[in-house]
Amino acid sequence: MNELELFNNFYEPVCAFDVDNQLKFRNKAFLSVFSDYESFNRLKKHFNFNLCYLHSENFTNITPVDLLLKSKENFHTVCSFQKKDEDYLYYYIYTYNYFGYKIVVFKDITNEFLLEEIQKKYSILESDCKELKQDTKKYFKLQEHAQSQVLKMGIINKISLVIRETNNIETILASALEEINTLIGAYKTYFSVREKSKFRIKYIIPSSQSKQIKTLKTDFNAAKNEFNDNISEINSLTEYESDIVENIKSKDIIVSSCIKEYANAVNVLPAAVTRIIIPVHNKNKLLGIIVTFSKHRFNVNDNREVLQSIAVQLSSAIIQAGLIQQLDKKNKKLQKTLNTLKETQLQLINTEKMASIGQLVAGVAHEINTPIASINSNNSLITKLIYGKKELDADKLVMLNDLININIEAAKRLYDIVKSLKRFVRLDEAEFQPADINSELDLTLKLIAHELKDNIKVEKHYSEIPAVMCCVNMLNQVFMNILLNACHSIKEKGIPGIINISTEVKKSMLIVKIKDNGTGIKPEARNKIFNAGFTTKKIGLGTGLGLAISKKIIELHKGTVTFNTEINEGTEFIVSIPVS
Repeated sequence: MNELELFNNFYEPVCAFDVDNQLKFRNKAFLSVFSDYESFNRLKKHFNFNLCYLHSENFTNITPVDLLLKSKENFHTVCSFQKKDEDYLYYYIYTYNYFGYKIVVFKDITNEFLLEEIQKKYSILESDCKELKQDTKKYFKLQEHAQSQVLKMGIINKISLVIRETNNIETILASALEEINTLIGAYKTYFSVREKSKFRIKYIIPSSQSKQIKTLKTDFNAAKNEFNDNISEINSLTEYESDIVENIKSKDIIVSSCIKEYANAVNVLPAAVTRIIIPVHNKNKLLGIIVTFSKHRFNVNDNREVLQSIAVQLSSAIIQAGLIQQLDKKNKKLQKTLNTLKETQLQLINTEKMASIGQLVAGVAHEINTPIASINSNNSLITKLIYGKKELDADKLVMLNDLININIEAAKRLYDIVKSLKRFVRLDEAEFQPADINSELDLTLKLIAHELKDNIKVEKHYSEIPAVMCCVNMLNQVFMNILLNACHSIKEKGIPGIINISTEVKKSMLIVKIKDNGTGIKPEARNKIFNAGFTTKKIGLGTGLGLAISKKIIELHKGTVTFNTEINEGTEFIVSIPVS
């Protein structure tokens, strides 16, 4: 065994096996490194293949150490050694024959192995880092582009907001030109409208706001002169070279260097400047141009989209402002026409009312004559009783008292008739106010009392209803028109008549029903009874406006008027209006 002692000088663990694969020697390094394992069989089970070029049917159960012992040739492999659950070492194991012994050397390559792994990871990380740098550059470019787009969209949104908030073209132009001025970094921007082959300046922005403030602070007189110069340019006619005009017609943005703002300009600029002309078209019609001047170079490609968007918005705003101006004129004209129609309608209502009053005059006159005759007769008797030669006895005093009471009742009757008639003929009660519809129906019935004397009975079925917001005078006119038509229909039929009146409130709607047992409405007239000028009465008895105006009055109250009718059975009119 003396020949194996020299392996004690090796730093790597070394062991030796005889021809029968019996362990014969372990050097000091082996005993030190694998000191936790007294049995070599237990030790070898902790070795696992990491890299091996051999194939075996018993691959899952065999260990690298078993392979090297079975091998007849020199053997080497790389394997892992599980020291603890999560603690692995890596060994390069190789064998060779030495004086009839199989020498097995365990070289620890854990650091080299880990370094190789780290280098692989580093290589991957380095590649990823390069890609990340490229992605970062792309990101910053995208971010820069996005910021630019946000800025441009902000400009467009500001102009859009101004367009939505106002229809004043000067306000819209001021906003658009200010934004263009800021975007380009211009010192002057104006808008010109086309007049044949020339352009007339309509609005001008002399400088950016900050420059104006700075100028005002440093040199008030200079600012004043500049302002006066700009005011003098308003309405100036400008001309451009033929090639510029052709390019303007092509709808493209024109960028050029110039020493004069336009061809017919009197003043020459101190130095050449960049002139940007933005055409404003509506379809194929050129509305005008935006002209802006900058002392710096301008890359139109980076801003073409936003400038064209502003031009499109301005085009829409100009067209919209023109249409609104036309619409305002038409609205004023329509309003004037509407006022005229309202006046005409009011005249028609009053005309129809006066016609209704005319129908009432004879009956009301009769109603008034009766109490007046009674009063006159009583007055004669009272005079005789008072101024007679004989003294008044008790019977005459009673008679005198009865005559006075009759006079009081007659005077009250006259007062009620006059009050009702006065209320009905008032033409100035056109405002909406709360009213008791039941009382208003009674008022109307009093006015047509003379029409009801000829065998016409009125049956009332009033419900308790709240005060209704309405134009009282107009509603009374509707009720009178319907009631008079009912009376005339019953008289035409020539039989004792009944008019049934009911009121109720359903779902916040006042419903008034007026039903008669007259002749009814003929089928051929049912679709025409609400038409102005249509009447079924004889000439001189009807204006043809009653029901037409009644329908208009109910529609004014946001309500409806309908009817049900049968020949020789009668007609029922149903009026519905909101309670409030």
